[in-house]
Amino acid sequence: MRSFLLATVAAISVNVVNARAQETQAPVQNPWRGCCGVEPWPMGPGMMGPGMMGPRGGSMPRHHQAMMSGVPAPYTSVRNPLPKTKETVQRGAAVYEKSCASCHGPTGQGDGEAGRNLSPLPGNLVWLSQMPMAQWDPFMYWTIAEGGAPFGTAMPAYKGVLSSDDIWAVTAYIQARLPQKAK
Repeated sequence: MRSFLLATVAAISVNVVNARAQETQAPVQNPWRGCCGVEPWPMGPGMMGPGMMGPRGGSMPRHHQAMMSGVPAPYTSVRNPLPKTKETVQRGAAVYEKSCASCHGPTGQGDGEAGRNLSPLPGNLVWLSQMPMAQWDPFMYWTIAEGGAPFGTAMPAYKGVLSSDDIWAVTAYIQARLPQKAK
């Protein structure tokens, strides 16, 4: 009887979490998909590859918190104010190259030179860009602004380093799945 009750509670919990995720994410459509005539992220080693869900943990604790409790209050209602233009995406690409590519890699697979010895590895943005969560402005801004310290990763907090518009531009770049070509 106890195992039946536990299974029932677990099933209800999963349904509540799924319903909450759909409520917060379903109305959000990725406004950047197909933007500006550039190519999508190249497919990497798969969803279970290094970085996001690989053997060293990746950024799953952040995803778990967002799914269970949402993002922290200062970020719950933020929306990207930048125009959906090629210039915004180009600005995001420049910010990515300067601030993100050394760890996340030129194609976003979490395999940048500076990130190779980090544990956990930098997040795989190819995988992230395909998840509904990556299309959620509050999640993306929170991730970049606050960095990974609360979750035991080496990602720095960029809120004191990048302007708000630079954070939004790189968010747009990641959401649009528009990395630079591998060199």
